[in-house]
Amino acid sequence: MELALTNLTSHEVLKTSGHVDKFSDFMVKDVKSGSCYRADKLIEEVLEKQLEKEKDKLSEEQKKVMIETIAKAGSFSAEEIDQCIKKFNIRNPETGNELSPAYPFNLMFGTDIGPTGTVKGFLRPETAQGIFVNFKKLLDYNGGRLPFGGATVGIGFRNEIAPRSGLLRLREFHLAEIEYFVDPENKNHAKFSDFKDIKIPLLSKELQENNESPRTDLTIGEAVAQGIVHNETLAYYLLRTFLFLKRCGLDESGIRFRQHLKTEMAHYATDCWDAEVLTSYGWVEVVGHADRACYDLTHHSNATGQEMVAARKFSKPTLVKTIKANLNKAAIGKSEYKQIFKTIVDYVERLSDAEKKNIQEQLQKASEYIATLPDGAKVKFTSNMLSFEEKEQNVMEQKFTPHVIEPAFGLGRILYCILEHRFRMRNEKRTYLSLPAKLAPYKTSILPIVSHPEFAEYIKKLCNQPFPLLFSSKNSL
Repeated sequence: MELALTNLTSHEVLKTSGHVDKFSDFMVKDVKSGSCYRADKLIEEVLEKQLEKEKDKLSEEQKKVMIETIAKAGSFSAEEIDQCIKKFNIRNPETGNELSPAYPFNLMFGTDIGPTGTVKGFLRPETAQGIFVNFKKLLDYNGGRLPFGGATVGIGFRNEIAPRSGLLRLREFHLAEIEYFVDPENKNHAKFSDFKDIKIPLLSKELQENNESPRTDLTIGEAVAQGIVHNETLAYYLLRTFLFLKRCGLDESGIRFRQHLKTEMAHYATDCWDAEVLTSYGWVEVVGHADRACYDLTHHSNATGQEMVAARKFSKPTLVKTIKANLNKAAIGKSEYKQIFKTIVDYVERLSDAEKKNIQEQLQKASEYIATLPDGAKVKFTSNMLSFEEKEQNVMEQKFTPHVIEPAFGLGRILYCILEHRFRMRNEKRTYLSLPAKLAPYKTSILPIVSHPEFAEYIKKLCNQPFPLLFSSKNSL
């Protein structure tokens, strides 16, 4: 993919966004046949079958441990996966062979671009990056005002280790994503008050760690007030997703919102909640909701040198606090980093106040801070090389890097869950779909029992009747 507004290739965009280095799942191999498996899913499937098969033989403590392991498998590190496989003697369920140690497998499809194959590229694993790299244009379209959102629908590609389960685990799939940009100092939502009293099932990370069920007694407003959901905008999209899934015909008792554990959080997220639906395959993630903070805009800005900021405008001069970075250029020039002097200067000049504060705290604690420059080079700053001071000044505007809240919908998975939740059986031979009227492909169907020419005139009259009048008691042929 070539992004016209930024002149960046897909490799450059996805390298900057962190996907090239961090977008991985853990994989294990059959040591004899070489068959590959996604480690966390294999653990879940093997233990679930074992629980079902040996439920009368296992003690309550053994059952509890296995249930906790199934719930947390998705957040395991490579070492924890290896320990789990050893502890439960998990083998390839098809051959009975031993499994290799777990190792990361990048989920992106790589490709060579052009006739020479010298330009590297990737099929996009998500549609969101197209919005981030065009942020400046989108901000201009909105008159420079926040909050605003950009939405996109398209195909994503992930090199799934073991595709299976119909529409649930595919290598090519449809996504619908919203990137909603907000002021980091004000993540409230204008419409939140209209929905704050609605209750949704929330499975927080604390409840998961204690092996408890989702809470259904809290309104979404109470969840925000208690800090369970971090801010109103994130909570607003959780709530609207809940209402959307119900409107699509999903059974409310089969919907929950599960917060990501710290160990399974995506590299770009500060908080993340998955809308999960109960199916015959268990709980399936259908919508991800992430507070991506300023990760994407900051990294793209650092990589391209383009400013990706918004501004708070004041009606009169306002006193604001800023943090000024003081770079000792003489010390840099005499150090081992003199060859990348300009890159270091550019890096320090583009630091946000939050980043400056973090570096300042690290320098105070350890007297050094190791920074990673946009080109991947490492620089060890000492207090002699870099210092900070807080200043106050009157300004008419204050620039900042927006944060973004992202709901990402897996359309194929939602469609599958609708079909499963709305499937009905009258008896062993009579099955049908009970779809909501909004989704039904046919609002009504006239199907004569007997094919006879005399019926044609009456069927034509019925078909020409307005839908509300078709079943009216006053209507007659």
